[in-house]
Amino acid sequence: MNRRADPPPMSRKGPGGAHGPLLLLWVASWASALFLVDDRRAEVIASFGAASLGILLVRWLVGGIAGYERTVGLRILRRETPPRRARVAFIGCVVVVAASLGGLVMGAQSLALVLLAAIGSFVGLLLLMVQYASIFGTTSIIGVVLGVAALIVVQSVATGFQHEFERRVLGVYAHINVTRTFGMAEYRRFEAYLRTIPGVTGASPFVYYAMMLAPYDPTGGRADELRLASVLVKGIEPATAAEVIDLPAHLARGSGRAISLTTLVSDFELMPVADRDPEELPAALRAVPDPRGEGWFGAAIDRYDALPRHRRRATAAELSGDDDDDDAWPEIDGDAQTRLDTSALPSIYIGATLAKELSLEAGSVVMVVDPGSTFDHSEEPQFQYYSIAGVFQAGFQEYDSRLIYMHIKELQRFKYRGKDIVSGIDLRLADPDKAPAVGAAIRAVLPGREYSVLEWHLLNEKLFQSIAFQKNIITVILSLVITVATFNVLSALWTMVVRRSAEVAILMSMGATGPQIARMFQVTGMAIGLAGSLAGVFFGLMLCWLVELYGYTLDPEVYFIEELPVELNVAQIAWILAMTLAICFVATLPPSLRAARLRPVDGLRYE
Repeated sequence: MNRRADPPPMSRKGPGGAHGPLLLLWVASWASALFLVDDRRAEVIASFGAASLGILLVRWLVGGIAGYERTVGLRILRRETPPRRARVAFIGCVVVVAASLGGLVMGAQSLALVLLAAIGSFVGLLLLMVQYASIFGTTSIIGVVLGVAALIVVQSVATGFQHEFERRVLGVYAHINVTRTFGMAEYRRFEAYLRTIPGVTGASPFVYYAMMLAPYDPTGGRADELRLASVLVKGIEPATAAEVIDLPAHLARGSGRAISLTTLVSDFELMPVADRDPEELPAALRAVPDPRGEGWFGAAIDRYDALPRHRRRATAAELSGDDDDDDAWPEIDGDAQTRLDTSALPSIYIGATLAKELSLEAGSVVMVVDPGSTFDHSEEPQFQYYSIAGVFQAGFQEYDSRLIYMHIKELQRFKYRGKDIVSGIDLRLADPDKAPAVGAAIRAVLPGREYSVLEWHLLNEKLFQSIAFQKNIITVILSLVITVATFNVLSALWTMVVRRSAEVAILMSMGATGPQIARMFQVTGMAIGLAGSLAGVFFGLMLCWLVELYGYTLDPEVYFIEELPVELNVAQIAWILAMTLAICFVATLPPSLRAARLRPVDGLRYE
C-alpha cells in the first residue's frame, strides 16, 4: 500500500548517445579561455570554444527557459496579487524623477535635483520589483541591481578618464614623432618620405626647447623683480602644424574666437645647412629627391649673407658690443619703452593657465630667455621679446600651465644658433591605434640608434599604465560586490527549495526527473539575475546621465582635467551583463542540485 511508485526509467546513454555530444561541447567550451593568450593559433582554438559555449547556451535556453520548467520556475518566483499601494507609489516616483530630470536638462545645476532623481529611480525600481516578485526574490534582485549599477558607473568614469587623457594628449602631441639626437638637417626629405608610409595622414617638423618666460615691463623694472616662469617651448611650422595637432581648436577654446595659425609670424632667416652625404643617410632617404632642387645650397648661402644682421643670428662679438649694429638683439634698460616697437615683434601662443598666473592676454608682450645659451659663462643668456597672438586651452593642466608655441624659426634661432635644423617630425595617422605597427615599419628602415621613433601611448606611459591598473583593480573589487549579491540569490533559492519540498516531491512522484526539477530552480535564479542585471543597467545609465547633467567639477592641479568625464561603452555593458549572469548561474547550482536529489518520500513525510 505504501510502496512508492518508481519513476520512469531514465535512459543511460554512453558517449555516442544524446549526452555524449553535450559532454564534448562542454569540454570544448573551456577552450574559450585561450582568448587570454596573445597568439594567433590560440585565438582560432578559442573561437571554437566560444562557439561550443554558444551552442550549449542556446540548447539550455530552448530546452529550459522556453519549456515547462520556465512556467513552473516563474510560478515559484512570482507574486500573485500586486498591492495597489505599490503601484501608486511607483507612479509617484516616476513623476518625481521626471521633474528632477527636467530641471537638470533646463540647466539647473543642483546637487539636490541629482540626489532626488537618483533616489527616486532606485525606489521606483524597488516598488516595481515588489509588484511582481516575492520578498526573497525582490531582496535578491536589489542586490544585483546595486552591484551592476555601481560597476557600470565606475567603469564609465574610468573609461572616460582614460579616453579623455588620450584625447588631450593626442591634441597636443602627434601620434608618432621621429627625432634625431643632434638635430635633423635632412628633415625636408625625411618628411616627404614619411608622408608616403601607409596610414600617415599628416607630417610637420618641430623643435622642443626648455626656456624661461617673463612679462614685459615697459617701465624698465629691476631684473630681480621679474616674474619668471619655466616653460617648454615648441616651435611649429604654421603651414603644416594643423595636420598633426589640434592647436586651432585649442586656440578657439582659450581665446573665445577662431585664430589662424598664420598669425604665428617671424621675420628671422635661418642659416642654410647642407644635407649629410648620401652614404650617411638611411637607404630609404637616399632615393627621395631634395624638395629644394639640385644646387640649392650655394644660392641659399649667398642670399643669407646678403641679409641684415637683425634678420639672422647675431655673433658673440655683436652681443658684446664690438659691432655698431644695434638691431641685432633687443636690449633691456631703463629706456626700453621707447626702444621696443611691439608692432614688429614675432608672435607666440601661450597656455590659458600660464596666462592667468602671469596676468597676460592676447596682445601682451613677454620676454623669452634662453638660460642655456652658454655653458661656460662666456656670453650672457640671450632673449627675445614676443607678442602674444593667442591663448590656447588644451584642457590638460600640465600643458596649459607650461607649454607655449612659437614659429619654428624662432626656436631654431635659440636652440640651433639660427641654423636650419629641427628636432624631429610629427606624424598623424588615420587610426591612432595603428601607431605601434606604423612605428615598427619606420624603425625597420632606420638602422641603428641614430633616430628615435616614439608612439603617442609611450609619451605618458606611466600615466596610462596607472589609469589602466586602477581601472582593473576597481573592476575586480566591484565584481566581488556582484558576487556577494549573488549569495542572496543562492540563499533565496535554498529557502525556496526547503519551503517547497512538498511541491517538489509531488512533481517527482508524478514523473518529473531530477534534471527537470533542477532546471526549474535554475530558471528561477536566472530570472532573478536577468531582472537584476537589466534593472541595474537602467539604474547605472541613469546615474551616468545624472553625472553628465550635473557636470561635476574637479581640481585640474590634482586630476589634470576640469570635469568628471563619463563615457558609456556598449561592449563594456554587455560584458558586465554576461559576467553577472554567469555568476548568478553558478549561484543557482547548489540549491537546484539539492532539489534534484530530493526523494519524494522525504518531501511528503510530514504532509
